[in-house]
Amino acid sequence: MELSTAKYDLKHYANVYEPREDSFLLLDALELQISFLKTFKPLLTLEVGSGSGVVVTSLASVIKDSAYFAVDINNEACMATKNTARLNGCNIEVLNSNLIDGFKSCLFDLVLFNPPYVITDSDEYDRDIINKAWAGGLMGREIIDKFIERLPKILSKRGLCYLLLLKENNVHEIGTKLSGLNFMSQIILERKIIGENLLVMKIFREG
Repeated sequence: MELSTAKYDLKHYANVYEPREDSFLLLDALELQISFLKTFKPLLTLEVGSGSGVVVTSLASVIKDSAYFAVDINNEACMATKNTARLNGCNIEVLNSNLIDGFKSCLFDLVLFNPPYVITDSDEYDRDIINKAWAGGLMGREIIDKFIERLPKILSKRGLCYLLLLKENNVHEIGTKLSGLNFMSQIILERKIIGENLLVMKIFREG
């Protein structure tokens, strides 16, 4: 495996989840794409909701010519991402912000997002800071839909996005929503784990 999981240490970050099956699925999807991504040569890369920082740091350790950014609404997750980057000798700019609110338009060639996708009550997301990592509200889509609506503003003209989803998020409807924003999408990896059917969607502009 060329794209190995980054070293991390979360003992000082009680409100940050350790990498789990969804994190590893996103890493495996990027591994499948690594030859393409090296040729693609993204200039600016962003992970939204970086959590432990394992995903963005693993990619930064392999594709070294991109400038890397990470954003998380949880300040502890931001500190954990910085620490993971430091442990692995990577330079990642980390911003404590909601989704992509802190960025201007049409910046990033590559965007990664493992969103809160679990189907919950709408108010579950705001009950605790750690809930923001997994509670997706109605259909698990409340944060995902907000992200998709903002995606045209932060992807460069050649930009790509890798988005992790739960099958029950209604993947077909998400594809239709993306099509309405002049994006194309394809599923590049799918995996069943206990209680969940997860997949990674690759999103890119038409043409």
